[in-house]
Amino acid sequence: MRTNNIKFMDKYNLLVSACVLAAILSVVSVCLIRGQKAAFYSTVNTSLQVSEGYDSQFIDLVNRLEDELAGRAGFGYAGQKDPMTGATRAVAERPAAGGGTRRAAVQAEAGAWTAADPVRLTAIIFDNGKNAFTAVVMNGERSYSVEVGDRVADRRVTKITTSEIYMESDNYRYVYGILGGNSRTPK
Repeated sequence: MRTNNIKFMDKYNLLVSACVLAAILSVVSVCLIRGQKAAFYSTVNTSLQVSEGYDSQFIDLVNRLEDELAGRAGFGYAGQKDPMTGATRAVAERPAAGGGTRRAAVQAEAGAWTAADPVRLTAIIFDNGKNAFTAVVMNGERSYSVEVGDRVADRRVTKITTSEIYMESDNYRYVYGILGGNSRTPK
């Protein structure tokens, strides 16, 4: 009987070895696929968390920059060379209070509409590439870079010079000077 078992084992030894090897390979393949899938989902979840963090950091940075620009626009600043282009720029200064009686009367007359006027001229910059002037204008707490033809609030920019920006609405013409002296005249 022992010889019959040995003959049987010798006869099917190769088939049994192949079945055991196939079972081991299938278990290893399933483990590898599950491991790769888990690593992929881990990478996706990590990158989503990181990108959400970057998005919120970028939004916070933009908000801080807007707050800083709004704060700086309220203070006078003498123009200097622009660090990006090397061109000289002039930035709006607060007009000096008082002065002559005529100037005080003009400021008192203009003060009635400028106090409620949300538009302020912050800077005029010469763009060498376009060979044209660009003005930085505040509308409330938002800052805009405008060129001739752009609109701010209900006004259209009609002309920008080295020291003034001209705007028009349906009823008025506005002139904002880089050193103050804003005016509004009916059309």
